[in-house]
Amino acid sequence: MSYYAPVLIATLNRYEHFKRCVESLSTCKHAADTELYIALDYPLNESHWDGYKRIEKYLDNIKGFKNVIVFRRNKNYGARENFMDARSRIFEKYDRIIISEDDNIFSKDFLNFVNKGLDLFEDREDIFSINGYNYPIAIPRTYPEEVYLWCGFSAWGYGIWKDKFVKVDWSYSGLNTFLGNRAEVKKLNNIAEHYAPALQQIVKTGHITGDALICYHLFISNMYSVFPVISRVRNTGHDGSGVHCGYMESPIYRMQEIYSGNDSYNLPHDIKPDEGINKVLKKHFKISSKAKFKEKINSWLRI
Repeated sequence: MSYYAPVLIATLNRYEHFKRCVESLSTCKHAADTELYIALDYPLNESHWDGYKRIEKYLDNIKGFKNVIVFRRNKNYGARENFMDARSRIFEKYDRIIISEDDNIFSKDFLNFVNKGLDLFEDREDIFSINGYNYPIAIPRTYPEEVYLWCGFSAWGYGIWKDKFVKVDWSYSGLNTFLGNRAEVKKLNNIAEHYAPALQQIVKTGHITGDALICYHLFISNMYSVFPVISRVRNTGHDGSGVHCGYMESPIYRMQEIYSGNDSYNLPHDIKPDEGINKVLKKHFKISSKAKFKEKINSWLRI
């Protein structure tokens, strides 16, 4: 291992989520060798203060890491700016980083898995990130590897390299032209049908959703992310408490299986995308006919 990448968690007031997240991370292999950065935003609403104060008090009790560094805001940055500022400051010191939202639970292998991937795949120009999360999909039984490549991305616990990440065009210049190219959009839909509608929302509203823009970057750059066959992350945020995830009764995410094995597996450096897994993911992200019809009506209304 060249060195253990620092971890960044951005948070505001979700004390219970944040505490579970940090405590599960502290039990990971290599946690004692890892610097933990926390970006604590400043309350915007009165409802934020109770959870914020509980997090502030808890920060002094965090143990199990090499160092704990806190970026405390003296005004409300908002979720996106809080995260982006912290990431930029960490990139001034490090050439790689592991990032998590505050509502994740980790397997004990999470840090080991992502750090292994960051070391092994750094020289592959076609690999953008090492994702600790895997979608709740049925991997084909004949698939032999511990990981797979996909032209996609998940923010639920991932490692990235600075030199690759800074090439993402956050101004989304050219996106409108791209969406007007039917042949390219058709190719994009062949990967996952939810990409194009998410990109259309960015153009329509001007509100950047990081996952969608990164997936667009991967597509136009012929790049992939590494995903584990068995997830190293479980997300607990679909309880209506967060900014991005709404409420969901289904336990598909909060009860998802996470890895419980040892670290004797191999990550093949020469791995290539697998057509069988691509088909499974395409089916997983397939948009219903009703949703497609609604999107078409909305597009007509925007003309």
